[in-house]
Amino acid sequence: MISTPHPLSWTDRLQRPLNERILPLPAEVRDFVHQVNLATGVDAVPEAAAIDVRLRADLDAAINGMPAAVRALVAPHLLGICIGRGLGSSGITDIVVDAAGNLLGCIVLLDLDLMATRSANAWASWKDNLPFHGDNGFSVTTAIAEPDQDSRAGALQFLLLHEFGHVLSAGGEFLPRWWEAAPQALFAFLDLSWTRNPAGRFVARPECDFDLRGVVDFYGANKLGSDAVVTAYAGLELSDFASLYGATNPYDDFAECFATYVHSEMMGLPYVLRLDFDGQPQAWLEPFWNNQRSAAKRAFMAAFLGHAVAPDIAHDRDVPALA
Repeated sequence: MISTPHPLSWTDRLQRPLNERILPLPAEVRDFVHQVNLATGVDAVPEAAAIDVRLRADLDAAINGMPAAVRALVAPHLLGICIGRGLGSSGITDIVVDAAGNLLGCIVLLDLDLMATRSANAWASWKDNLPFHGDNGFSVTTAIAEPDQDSRAGALQFLLLHEFGHVLSAGGEFLPRWWEAAPQALFAFLDLSWTRNPAGRFVARPECDFDLRGVVDFYGANKLGSDAVVTAYAGLELSDFASLYGATNPYDDFAECFATYVHSEMMGLPYVLRLDFDGQPQAWLEPFWNNQRSAAKRAFMAAFLGHAVAPDIAHDRDVPALA
């Protein structure tokens, strides 16, 4: 949570199109992220980054290429997209409040250190391999763009869709607010896959859980061996989570469902995961939204986005080949 003494500097941006709400990381946000990094043992030191012509063009393409319905949902809640370096994560979303604690909206932070040179498929593959040692053996290759459209703009678009999912969850009633103690209440999305243990922590429902789900660590130091790739993804294919990252907590569960649904189902873009051994293809994973296991979350996303859905949710779709 970022408390600002200058609320108008943020809320004034709500009148602009989304692609005109882009700015270098402000000092008050930089200092907040630095304190969070220090408290959580992250070595990264945040700083503002310049927005050059190429980055501006990629961000314009990423945002303006999203469906109009998505942009309309996000627009009332997004105060700005802040560009920095040394954030410690590709993207971060947090709320901004005024001095009285009133919620003004959300900001999204993007880390150019992690995004500057990676195309869409390179970035997606890098992220999906983060929980594993990366030594010889099994790895994941992920394609979120066709080879002739494999650009940084595609990576930025998918990352922004994920972060926009967090923005929408801040203003919704389908998940508890992440910055407050969760009340004992029903939440339409949370209750699909999650419950709370006696200590009040979110845990996956037994029928949604799978081996290694609770120990997969994307941005920490607890890396798993390459053999764990097979175990983790075999379990994921039997679960109701859209991705391994989405299986880590309820908020990333929603953000990954939102991003992959918009990307695949509304925009018709590929989302293909392949398991390799020493660089040689071994198996392709069944796309989540092609499978009956997505039924409950498909219904939620279709209603949330006002998206018409074909009656046969386990529709046949050719799996694009990975380059």
